[in-house]
Amino acid sequence: MAREKRRGRFRRGWELAKQSWKVVRGDKSLLVFPVVSVALGLAVAVVFFGPGIAVAAVTNSAWWILPFLIVGGFIICFISQFFAVALAACATDALEGHDTTFRQGLSAAREHTGVIFKWSLVTFTVGAILSAIQSLASGSDNAGAALAGTIASAIAGFAWAVASFFVIPIIALKGVGPIDALKESVSVIKERWGEGVIGNAAIGLAVFVVIFLPAILVGVGGFLLVGSAEALGLILIAIAVVAITIGSLFNFTVGTVFRVALYRYATEGKVIGGFSEEAMADAFAPRRGRHRGATA
Repeated sequence: MAREKRRGRFRRGWELAKQSWKVVRGDKSLLVFPVVSVALGLAVAVVFFGPGIAVAAVTNSAWWILPFLIVGGFIICFISQFFAVALAACATDALEGHDTTFRQGLSAAREHTGVIFKWSLVTFTVGAILSAIQSLASGSDNAGAALAGTIASAIAGFAWAVASFFVIPIIALKGVGPIDALKESVSVIKERWGEGVIGNAAIGLAVFVVIFLPAILVGVGGFLLVGSAEALGLILIAIAVVAITIGSLFNFTVGTVFRVALYRYATEGKVIGGFSEEAMADAFAPRRGRHRGATA
């Protein structure tokens, strides 16, 4: 029974991923946003983290790297959120069957730069707090305290991911402030379905099984071969890295398209982008005692 349920969830996630990919394939400019975001993020990491590590090494104090990590980390966070909003803005037009451009997405995101900056502060702060909790837990000598801290961090991280699920589409489509966007995101999830985000997790599961898992196995094989067949091992590792990178970009892009489509369905009752109403309705676990199709 449980196995059939997992299979059904995987099949549903794969169908959602395929339909989202059809939208992206029909408007390949959507793929540019995550690629540019990652490239700029890597550039910022080199500019800030490299000097930070060098200063820490010269001064023999790890504390000196902290300002570089904070500033560089926030800039990377802002870049990520900025291009996520740009992608979401174009995704809503692509779902309607319209052609979009990279410049169009940048223009839409620039209109909300102030809001994106504030939201970046919120999400960066939350991420830093969760990372601190995880670090404190892993560094504890008490096994029970370490386990409790790890569980608490995981639960808090999941709760934050669910609560903020629709924030990017809301900012892209409405331009409201981060607090209002977060409140609306929570309201849509709570009032519409209430128990959890299944569709996006199912897409992630499908991508993991089809792309990430084979890439990881190839990478492990490469590491094992480095000692006996170095050239082949390095080639396999390179293939694994490329595959994981492509998989991450694919997951981010189709996930954003799906979120926009699901948000439009949840708030407007409108099915767009070739998705079926059944798939949209089944994307979330229905709230107990509440009819699946109930409106907020």
